[in-house]
Amino acid sequence: MYECLFEPVKIGSVEIKNRVAVAPMNMQGDRGGHPTLQYMSFFNARAQGGFGLMTTGSIFCSKESSAEYPFVPYIFPTAFNAGYWTDFAEGVHSQGTGAKLFAQMSPGFGRQTGLPGVRGASPIPFDRDEIVAGYSKQSTSWMKYHVSEYANHLARGVPREMTVEEIHKEEAALVRSAALAILYGFDGIEIHSPHGYLLHEFLSPRSNQRQDEYGGFLRNRARFLLELVAGCRKRMPTVPIVFRVSGMEYQKGGFTADDIKQVAIWCEEEGADAISLSNGSGYDDNLHFFPVTPDNDALIEAHGQTLKKAIKIPVIMAGIHTPAVAEKLVKEKALDMVALGRGAIADPEWPNKVKEGRVKEIVRCTKDNFCTSMAIAGAQGSTRCTQNPNYGKEQYNPAYWPKPMKGAVPETLRKWKPGQNFKIKL
Repeated sequence: MYECLFEPVKIGSVEIKNRVAVAPMNMQGDRGGHPTLQYMSFFNARAQGGFGLMTTGSIFCSKESSAEYPFVPYIFPTAFNAGYWTDFAEGVHSQGTGAKLFAQMSPGFGRQTGLPGVRGASPIPFDRDEIVAGYSKQSTSWMKYHVSEYANHLARGVPREMTVEEIHKEEAALVRSAALAILYGFDGIEIHSPHGYLLHEFLSPRSNQRQDEYGGFLRNRARFLLELVAGCRKRMPTVPIVFRVSGMEYQKGGFTADDIKQVAIWCEEEGADAISLSNGSGYDDNLHFFPVTPDNDALIEAHGQTLKKAIKIPVIMAGIHTPAVAEKLVKEKALDMVALGRGAIADPEWPNKVKEGRVKEIVRCTKDNFCTSMAIAGAQGSTRCTQNPNYGKEQYNPAYWPKPMKGAVPETLRKWKPGQNFKIKL
């Protein structure tokens, strides 16, 4: 009944066993900037649940980005934390399910940190009233004790404009750290550029009012992202490269779906292997960042089949929770893969249940946003789900612990050709 969802698909050189992915999400059990047993066990539960592709939440790539927001895992040469990451990647692969693991690499969070003086595209603040107005009733029911304080936190975070030298330094850091991620055992990488974070800030005319080569026309605003794609492709010729971006902005003066279509065309030309579509501008547009509809209706409407007609690389779309809708979109070639975030939190067995005809047994995400509200309130790696009492506690189930392995070298490295190297410089 859902045959299309369980056909394999290739992202660059790597074959994904089906069309169902775990969307990247931060705060899944990392501590002190490192993955933990809980972090690994969260992914292992979803690997056993049948997901074909799993992408981590954001991973910072430099001391500078990590210092600006020290609540996110990091990979860079002088961090000397390879053991955490190799244990994590090997632990996920040890499940033997064939699930592929991609690392989401981020150059920073910019004004989304809510901290004044961090690096950003331009010194454009959030509007506090816009943040509060953008929250859903579901979110505010949990957040009534802190939503205004959080809005105040974000609104005070006026960034400073990154220098061109800083942009180039962060580009080099991300490319270098992405190569390290592959060395540590990941199967591919994803460049983090949605939801109002740093790269999104550069893409958006609302937050980018620069007067240099990284501001103004769309091509200039996309330059940071395009240079990252090109740099990763040059450094890692056989590694799958995905870029994640919001499908459009909904505020006045924001970028449009046509803008993102053009950015996707340019990214494909620079060597990207897939686009991962999410939606909205972030915490000042909570209704599109964390949609409350059963499926991501606004994103489907914004892009439909038009993006697939413009590019040849696979399109991954977030927020598609209904199996029949997911099957229909893949069958009609409106997209190539669906990615579940909150849906994968509520039910780690979603793919297995769909494949086995047990759709009625799926534990549905109610979109009450309790998980995200806990994160915003400062729970970090200890978020919980009202529908899944085991979420955040996967580490206590031995079934999700690492298993003995036959070999630790990932497929991506085995495909590395003689003469090619990472050129990692400390």
